[in-house]
Amino acid sequence: MSRYFLTRRAASDLRNIHRYSIDQWGKKRADKYVDDIVKTLQKTAKKPARGELRKYRSLPFLMVPAAEHFVIYQALKKGIVVATVLHGRRNIEAIIRDMAPALETEINEIENNNNSDPGSKSVNAGGERAG
Repeated sequence: MSRYFLTRRAASDLRNIHRYSIDQWGKKRADKYVDDIVKTLQKTAKKPARGELRKYRSLPFLMVPAAEHFVIYQALKKGIVVATVLHGRRNIEAIIRDMAPALETEINEIENNNNSDPGSKSVNAGGERAG
């Protein structure tokens, strides 16, 4: 089963995107926007190689577009770890570089938990919480 795992940063990004979208366009449109991003996460978890390598990256992240945002992730054996979800207008390279040490540590923890404990907390490609 393909899964996507969210770092704390990625989970916070999705909450913030939803809040901002509610303020700007209303709840219905915000829900649809975040649902579209989640669909991108699900598709990417099933086929991690669909992303593009970052040209000037600090870590080996892949990136896929999701509406006006980009999902920055690292491929796993059976899915992906989403490092962050950033708006396309932001300086993605600088943000990744600044977050690199914390993200690298958290991604390693997620990967180790996923390899050692099949019931670890994650989100599968269907969007349900596991564990």
